[in-house]
Formats: sequence, structure tokens, C-alpha cells
Amino acid sequence: MTDEIKPSMLKNSSLQRNARLVIKQDIVGKVARKMDITKVKAEIAVDAAFAALREAMRRGERIELRGFGVFVVKPRKSGIGRNPRTGAEVPIPPGKTVRFKPGKEIRFT
Repeated sequence: MTDEIKPSMLKNSSLQRNARLVIKQDIVGKVARKMDITKVKAEIAVDAAFAALREAMRRGERIELRGFGVFVVKPRKSGIGRNPRTGAEVPIPPGKTVRFKPGKEIRFT
């Protein structure tokens, strides 16, 4: 399977131009090259960083990464959805969602 995504998979037409999917192994490879360490050690570091972010989000904490952006956990209201096959109303429970606001250095214009 390729790591490229097809433009037809994207809903926002502005994202269709030059679309490329970055996977964890791409990040691990870049960290390994930048830090001149093995990919095994780089993967341990990347996994630790992701775990720290994941745990902070589970606690509902705001994560600010200067020069990158801010992750915020926000509540999501309950609502009423519809079953597409039957048209019957389906209750949607309240929940939480993660929002990302890019920093000035990576904002798209």
C-alpha cells in the first residue's frame, strides 16, 4: 500500500493540490537522520512524545508547542442524528474532540 493519498479522498479542494500523507515512519526517519541515531532509538523517542501528548489530551490539558501550534480538548454537544438507511432519529451523546490551531510559522495563506 502506498503512503500517497488520492485527491478524490479529500473533500476540501484546496487540499487536493500536492497532497501527500506523512506517516509515523517518515517522522521516525527524519528524527533519526537529524539526531544521527538509529531508527529504533528515534522510534522510541517519537513514541514517547506521542504518548505524552496523548496523556495530556486525555486529562483535558491545553498543549502549546511554540512555532507549531496549539491542541485544545473541547466538549462536543449532544445531538440528534439520522440513520441513513431508515431515516430514524438516533441520539448522539456528548463527547470531547481535539482542535488544532496552527502557529504563525505554519499557517497557510
